[in-house]
Amino acid sequence: MIKKILLSTLIILSPIAAMAGMTSGEIQISLTILPTCEVSVANAQPSVRCAQHSFGQPRISESQLEAIPGISLGSKLVTVEW
Repeated sequence: MIKKILLSTLIILSPIAAMAGMTSGEIQISLTILPTCEVSVANAQPSVRCAQHSFGQPRISESQLEAIPGISLGSKLVTVEW
């Protein structure tokens, strides 16, 4: 019984899903480009310094790079995410 109800619901809603795929429109967005930030690794602790704008604090992570030819030993990858 539940299978029949679910199947009939899917059949009824399938034209609505097809219509949604054929519609188009536009959204209102804005892009704010902030001034360049400076990443500092002084004192072995990465930090970010940006212009005086209020926005969320970045998440800073670092990881040790594996030994790869052409990259000096002890190199780290520092990732800054907002």
